[in-house]
Amino acid sequence: MPDTLIALAAAAGEAKAAAPSAFGIQDYQWVSLAMLVLIGVFVWKKVPGLITGGLDAKIAEIKQQLDEAKSLRAEA
Repeated sequence: MPDTLIALAAAAGEAKAAAPSAFGIQDYQWVSLAMLVLIGVFVWKKVPGLITGGLDAKIAEIKQQLDEAKSLRAEA
């Protein structure tokens, strides 16, 4: 029995796991392709513009609040 375990352990040490691939593309290339597609969809749907618009609206709101606070301080 111990000889069998030693033989199995030696065989396991020699064996390498095969990296998955499909259509001749390696796994890291699939990840890169998926990221490019995701970024492309974001740009196509104009997500950066939506983010910029939301941030600009928040900036305008904060400026309005600061101006209101400044005028209230001047009245006091």
